[in-house]
Amino acid sequence: MDRFAIERFIEDANAAKSSKEVSALFGKALAVFGYDRYCYSLITDHPSLGLNAGHGIVCNYPDDWMEHYRLNQYEKKDPVPQYGISASRPFTWASVVAQRKWHPDQMKVMHEAEEARLCDGIAVPVCGVNGELAGFGIASSHGGVSPDRALLHKVQALAIQFHLAFTELEKIETPLTEDMAGVYLTEREKEIMSWAAEGKSDSVIAEILGVSHSTVRFHMNNVFKKLNANERTLATVKAIRHGLILPSFIG
Repeated sequence: MDRFAIERFIEDANAAKSSKEVSALFGKALAVFGYDRYCYSLITDHPSLGLNAGHGIVCNYPDDWMEHYRLNQYEKKDPVPQYGISASRPFTWASVVAQRKWHPDQMKVMHEAEEARLCDGIAVPVCGVNGELAGFGIASSHGGVSPDRALLHKVQALAIQFHLAFTELEKIETPLTEDMAGVYLTEREKEIMSWAAEGKSDSVIAEILGVSHSTVRFHMNNVFKKLNANERTLATVKAIRHGLILPSFIG
């Protein structure tokens, strides 16, 4: 069910005609994992979008919280985006709080967010074109979600696809057909990426295919180069997005 939700979102977001439609699809996909609140922000200026850095470019956090956040200039105090600037992987808000002793003003932001029913939060950094950095804050209004490593990577896949679809609809990236027209994956690369899409680790894929771990890494690194990706979640999303491997609900 989880895997199908991710793959279905990739397919549906590719076909979306507006950023509003993509946002609605994103919210629906997140609900499968227990989350109903999200905030998509531009951490750095985005010349490709023609937009400056800003909090909540697309957001369904409570309006009163967003106004409170803005009036109190919490973007300058919030520990989550401060940590996210140097992060390359998704992380929980709780892990940021536990990492070190923060200033009382910074902890106040976290406590008030929970009071605003933004619970069990996670963050997903996304590096776009020319080093442009965006980020997602994702939370549950009812709580009870336990964001383990597997869940973080599933939500990361959704967030990356949202970012790709949103920016394409805003006409800031090279068109899909031009960008990937010459990309071809070998049968072995397709096989490895299909297992990666199933959530299998490199070592498990090696065992399934009867090859060495280094062989899997060799092919995976070749895929990274072809798809202009720096990690497997982004590569997997792009491979599905551009039709290089079939989503499992179709295949």
